[in-house]
Parts: sequence; structure tokens; C-alpha cells
Amino acid sequence: MSFPNPLRPVTSRLAAAIWSWCGHRRLRRGDHRGAIQAFHRALARRPEDFQPLMDVAQAHLHAREIEEARRFLAQARETDPTRYDLRAAAILARCGYDLESVCRPQPAPRPAPVAQAARPLARGVTAESLPYGDCQDVDEYARFRAMPPITPAEIATTDWDAIIGDLMDD
Repeated sequence: MSFPNPLRPVTSRLAAAIWSWCGHRRLRRGDHRGAIQAFHRALARRPEDFQPLMDVAQAHLHAREIEEARRFLAQARETDPTRYDLRAAAILARCGYDLESVCRPQPAPRPAPVAQAARPLARGVTAESLPYGDCQDVDEYARFRAMPPITPAEIATTDWDAIIGDLMDD
């Protein structure tokens, strides 16, 4: 029989603070890989905390890993939208980035045109006015990008006919 450890939240918070301090120290020294590892360890101790998510995003920006930074910024936004709105722009500015340019997805390369007729867009809507593809806004795009890929087991066990039937119902 195991007993709950009343000190676990305190030790977890302390360990996260120590790893965060190490990450900031490595970041100041220019050791981006070491900083990313330290911030990931802090995040492992406090996975639902806003600041470790922002620290990991900041370290990825310093390492010029924009896609990884976007993923952690989206998680930070979902964790605490108020703090994100207040602090994200300042944190990214310290890294030399503009929040809007980092959170705006890069356009995907367009596939070669096919012989089939394309789906017509709504009146007034052009391909350039849809910067997030089929997503309505950056939040929906971030949630979509944070989803894990579909596994082969899911593909094999999913009833695709039922899903298509549900989608085709008007």
C-alpha cells in the first residue's frame, strides 16, 4: 500500500524551477540544444504550466525551429489565454520575432493542378484569403497541427463508410 506524498507538488515545482533556471542560463550562454533539453525537463515536471511552455517555445525560437515553437505557443495559448495575450508578444520580441509572423502558418507548397474540376470557392473568397487552409482561424489551425498523426491501426479499424455517410448527410 502506498501513501500519497504531500511534498510531491512542492518538489515538482522546485525541480521545474531548477531546470528552468538551468535552461535560462544555457540560453544566455548560447547553448540552444542544452536550453531546449533543460526546458523540456522543466515542462515534464509541470506539463500544464504556462511558463515552461513559453520557455520551451522561446528556446526553439533561438534555435530557429519555428514549427516546434509554434506548437508550444499554441499549447501555452490553450493553457492560459489571458497570460498568453499579455506576455507572448514581449517574450517573442526579446527573441527577435514578431508574434503575428511566428503564429501565422507558412503557406504550403501548392500541388500541381489536376484535370478534375476544382471545388468552387464561396463568393468573394480567394485562395489567398484563406491563409489557414480549411481552418477558420489560427486557434483552429494550432489545434489541428497539435493533433497526433493517424496511425495505421486507426486506418485499418475505422469504419470509413459510416464516417463518409455522416459527412454526406445534409
